[in-house]
Amino acid sequence: MTLTFEHLQEKHIPALEEMFIQDNPGDKRDESYEHDPEQVKVFLTEPQNIAFVAILGGKVIGCIFGYSLTMIDEAQKEFYIYGVDIHPDYHGKGYGTQFMKFVVNWAKKNGFRESTVQTGIENVAACRCYEKAGMKLDDWETARSYTVTYA
Repeated sequence: MTLTFEHLQEKHIPALEEMFIQDNPGDKRDESYEHDPEQVKVFLTEPQNIAFVAILGGKVIGCIFGYSLTMIDEAQKEFYIYGVDIHPDYHGKGYGTQFMKFVVNWAKKNGFRESTVQTGIENVAACRCYEKAGMKLDDWETARSYTVTYA
């Protein structure tokens, strides 16, 4: 099966919701359920918001949410990634790394100065994924920030 990536569109929302319901059995609106379908629709209406889905064998297995950030003191924009999710059934198979590499390359091709993502220091798998995707560590005390700057 081939892993593909697409911009998140309204047509993906039911599959995205299903992915998170499977990930969080029981009440689909519990504290761990982050992607309310109506909020995702609103997110998609804002031009600075950017989201992608990872699709394997026709099934949505992951999503990345971020936004374009133009710094006041710089002419170029930054892609700030604030949500990276891969369904647990697909962890440890390299799909997250492939997905992050795709997003990093997409941002470079689309004129971003850099891409940044943050994670908790205890999230070793995410840290490894970001490093494999070519991002560099900016170490903080309680969280880690990974950045790739484009030449």
